[in-house]
Amino acid sequence: MSFSLSQISNHLIGLTHSGSLNKIRNLYSMYERSASRFLLKVKPLESIRLGTLSNLIHDDVYNYSLPSDFLDIIDLIPQDNRSSWDTSVRNKAGKFDLEKATKNKTLSIEGSEGSKVIRINWRTRRGKTLHNMNSVTSNGTWSAVGSATGVQANTIFKISGSASIEFDLVATGDGIKNTTMSAVDLTDEDEVADIFVWVYLGATVTSISARWGNDLTTNYWASTAQTTQADGTAFKVGWNLLKFSWSTATETGTVAPATVDSFQITVASSAQNNIRIDNIIFSIGRNFDMKYYSKFLFKNSAGTYISQPTTDDDSVLLDNDTLPVFLMECLIDAAHQMEGSESVFDMTHAENQLKTLYPAYRSMFPSMEKKTISQYGRMPFRNRL
Repeated sequence: MSFSLSQISNHLIGLTHSGSLNKIRNLYSMYERSASRFLLKVKPLESIRLGTLSNLIHDDVYNYSLPSDFLDIIDLIPQDNRSSWDTSVRNKAGKFDLEKATKNKTLSIEGSEGSKVIRINWRTRRGKTLHNMNSVTSNGTWSAVGSATGVQANTIFKISGSASIEFDLVATGDGIKNTTMSAVDLTDEDEVADIFVWVYLGATVTSISARWGNDLTTNYWASTAQTTQADGTAFKVGWNLLKFSWSTATETGTVAPATVDSFQITVASSAQNNIRIDNIIFSIGRNFDMKYYSKFLFKNSAGTYISQPTTDDDSVLLDNDTLPVFLMECLIDAAHQMEGSESVFDMTHAENQLKTLYPAYRSMFPSMEKKTISQYGRMPFRNRL
């Protein structure tokens, strides 16, 4: 059920014992503020959404984007053949990172440069490594593409193994390639896998592209140019995880997927030194849905969820049992603007009402959010002096 903003305003007119809400500046902004405070205190059933994660979940790939209206997670749901064991544990950021190599089916909600991200460790199907980038010559030979220079192994800057392969970018389109590596059978991965590559950048770049196949001139696949990291965030100085989707790549000639032995990566950017590449992995992901609480409490006439209403025809997505709670939050904000120093009576009335309404609602509809687990089982070891 929902109520139009016109109906909400009529309720407020009565609650403020006034003839109109003309004294309230930016009425729709006030409704947004009231809704945000309301959602911090209670998790209404009407705000639950079920959506498909925008990216497939892969082994050893941990960062994924969240819906723009995400507030809190309820459940992470495999789309195919979910069993009674297919449930996740939510950890704090540090615990998740420390245990991601040894634990399974864990997640963490974290922040990254002003946005929320979800980190997921759910092992489904280990990817196939095309090249571990530990040496320039131990598995085929890595050589320059275009005018790139300084192709060499770097044993200090690496993601895993003993090294990464670095080069200096002289002009846009430079990169590295290897056409003599040991062939890998990618029959199962053909046109369904995603290709993950770690790239270290000293400065941001325009885009990064890849080719792979039986060679790089006659029978190969060419990716679309990637302009962001795998999780959708912008390129950054440091290590970036890139994803090239095989399903959107373009085939030249006819590639035999059972004998892929060539790979190339190129960068569109102005000159910069010490670009590093590590781990080329072909991985088949798994589709997941996520049930979550939304922070968008309003919907417009087109059916789009929004954080702030813009017309009286927009609606607030609440039922009769939740509406009184929201109205009291609105009354606090409205009385503060309309009555100034005389607002104490209405504000006190609303606060007293909320002392009863919030516990009553939580009792009827306890929050289903997935709680963070920081420690369970025996107590952690403590040093003794």
